[in-house]
Amino acid sequence: MAMKQQDSRRAIVIGAGIVGVCTGLELLKRGWQVTIIDRLEPGEGCSFGNAGILAAQAVVPVGMPGIMRKAPKMLLDSLPRTIPWLLHMRRAATMEQVPKTADAMKALNGTTVELHEAIAREAGVPDLLKPSHYLYVQRDASQVDVDKALSWRLRRERGGQIEVLTGKALREAEPDLAGDYQIGVRLGPMAFTLNPFRLTQSYAKLFAQKGGEILKAEVRALRPNGGVVGVETSAGTRQAEVVSINAGAWSRELVRQLGFDLPLIAERGYHMTFPKAGVKLNHVISELEHQFAVTPMEMGLRVAGTEELGHADEPPAWRRAESLKRHARRMFPRANLEEGTRWMGPRPGSPDSVPFIGAIPGHPNIFIGAGHGHLGLTGGPNTGRLLAAMASGERLNIPLEPYRPERFA
Repeated sequence: MAMKQQDSRRAIVIGAGIVGVCTGLELLKRGWQVTIIDRLEPGEGCSFGNAGILAAQAVVPVGMPGIMRKAPKMLLDSLPRTIPWLLHMRRAATMEQVPKTADAMKALNGTTVELHEAIAREAGVPDLLKPSHYLYVQRDASQVDVDKALSWRLRRERGGQIEVLTGKALREAEPDLAGDYQIGVRLGPMAFTLNPFRLTQSYAKLFAQKGGEILKAEVRALRPNGGVVGVETSAGTRQAEVVSINAGAWSRELVRQLGFDLPLIAERGYHMTFPKAGVKLNHVISELEHQFAVTPMEMGLRVAGTEELGHADEPPAWRRAESLKRHARRMFPRANLEEGTRWMGPRPGSPDSVPFIGAIPGHPNIFIGAGHGHLGLTGGPNTGRLLAAMASGERLNIPLEPYRPERFA
């Protein structure tokens, strides 16, 4: 009888990126009737163009002690709109708070490989995931201290396997890497996907096969009315007992309608993909100096990165993408980078690099799962589990305090 009552309950997920699709799948598991609504097809937002990394060792927030010295280089937006978010980040970037943030990131991200493998198998695309290690490289070895630097200590203390490579060992690890790199730091274990867009689409197809509905429409307003929420869209109004907002950088505008302002900013990321690069990688490679990642994908060599704070709907600053091409040419001198496509996506960023996961204050049946920054693919499966469990009244096995939407209020 209880299951029948559960079966009649409706849930709406706003957003068809990796976080929204994973949330929809988890709600279906718990017997909900689920509709995912997005103005784009599944995976066409940031899930299309990310670096494809399942970063199980991602425990280092963007906001580390000293970050404010780097902030001006990150700004695209006008300062009046950006300063409040930066002030929140500065308050979170302390020696006292950062280890707590790292614990929250590990709790959310640490099982990403296993969770993705389970979904990918069920979706029939296990071949899209590849086990790997991250190789951080640097030209000046004196700038890398894995024994004393806070970032490496945070990783080591939370289970990251760290190996330093120099000289012949670095050359053997990545033969196509430019010879002027003096040091590499191998971190793992982790994995990556050969195509994050196709992976998200495959998960969405699995969602539909299991009875979920995907509605392509623009969400215009939320209308809470007691135990039911009306969701006004360009295709009419839908009603549900539970709504989960997983709309990435656009989530803030929806939450504002509910009388609550979420400190969410667009961390705009760029990529270039080169289909005929002609180089072979044995790792996902990240350059420490310029902070970009290079991933071997079925579409070619993807070079992704940059941290640009601004508004989701502002036009791209394509010079950022072109700079990635210059960095890639220096990293791989023998690569063919004459043909390439470029992309920009507004990743939803929280001030402490920990996503907002939980009920919106004053609205116990409207949930938020956004703010993953560049870790949406990594955090998507566990975020979906947490949101579906909360919506279903289940007990949770990790503390939710670090993810509370109101923690900066």
